[in-house]
Amino acid sequence: MGTKRVRRGPRNLAAGPLKPHVDSFVLTLRAAGRSERTATMYSEAVRWFAAEHLLAGGRPSDIDRRYDTAADSSADMVTFEPVRDWELVARVHIRSWLVRLRRRGHKDSYLNNQFRCLQQFFKWLAEEEIPNPMRKLKPATVVPEPVPVFEKDATKRILEMPGSRGARGKACRVRDTAIIMLLRDTGMRRQELAGLTVDDVSVSDRRALVTGKGGKRRFVKFTFETAKALDRYLRQRAKHSHAHLPHLWLSQKGGALSASGNYQMVRRRAERAGVEGAYLHRYRHDFSHRYLDNGGSEGELMELNGWDSRQMLRRYGRSAAASRAQRSYDRIMCGVA
Repeated sequence: MGTKRVRRGPRNLAAGPLKPHVDSFVLTLRAAGRSERTATMYSEAVRWFAAEHLLAGGRPSDIDRRYDTAADSSADMVTFEPVRDWELVARVHIRSWLVRLRRRGHKDSYLNNQFRCLQQFFKWLAEEEIPNPMRKLKPATVVPEPVPVFEKDATKRILEMPGSRGARGKACRVRDTAIIMLLRDTGMRRQELAGLTVDDVSVSDRRALVTGKGGKRRFVKFTFETAKALDRYLRQRAKHSHAHLPHLWLSQKGGALSASGNYQMVRRRAERAGVEGAYLHRYRHDFSHRYLDNGGSEGELMELNGWDSRQMLRRYGRSAAASRAQRSYDRIMCGVA
């Protein structure tokens, strides 16, 4: 069964007097060629820490009072005088922020991500003008666990859900089916999916050229079934009023369908089908699991997913390893083929 992603209310990003340094940090990231998504992730993590913790003096918000998982809610939270200058930030401020997030129920992997965003900011800030308060601080230990994958028939249930009626509804269903099947077969990232152009996809060769992180390009393959779905969509797309645009996925209102639009579409269809946790990245988890579980090699998966490090392979391969071990147990201990 799918697990729900932890969401703990809207994030306060109004960093006030602390914002100019964040803007300078983002400028540095962009100048270094980091992706807009990476720059946004770092920026929001730092602004959230500044607005919700530093400027508030560590005092609990409504979100803390609602989601704090400790028995005595907010009783032992560290509070301090509001901090309006980055030079005054100390380790206690960072540690108490991470404790605060943990008490809201966020996982170690999420804390680790927030830590590393702040770590990069303070490293930059130390090079610019002030001592680094995060020097020698260590992130939360992430306990390895299998990545979440779909139940066996989850994608089938999503695809079988009826859509809106009429010509527009039918057009949306054809496009959405092609998107979901391509995600299922390739596990491509949502930005890679949204960035596809018509010229990037070859139905006859059953492959697509995607642009991944850092502008790296690679080919991914898809099945005959998905090739048919894409061919059906391309025939329909040729009749679209914006068919001249290079983008592969077009919205019914005109223009390219964004990564957010893809996410919202999959989420709506999954909710109607009763499938929990159908965010786009889960298709990446699921593809990686099925590829290894069906006998694919680790080196091939690294190439298909655009990974340079085996760290991601170890994380994504844990579910498949567990599945293979359980099958081996049945074969060895129970005589089940």
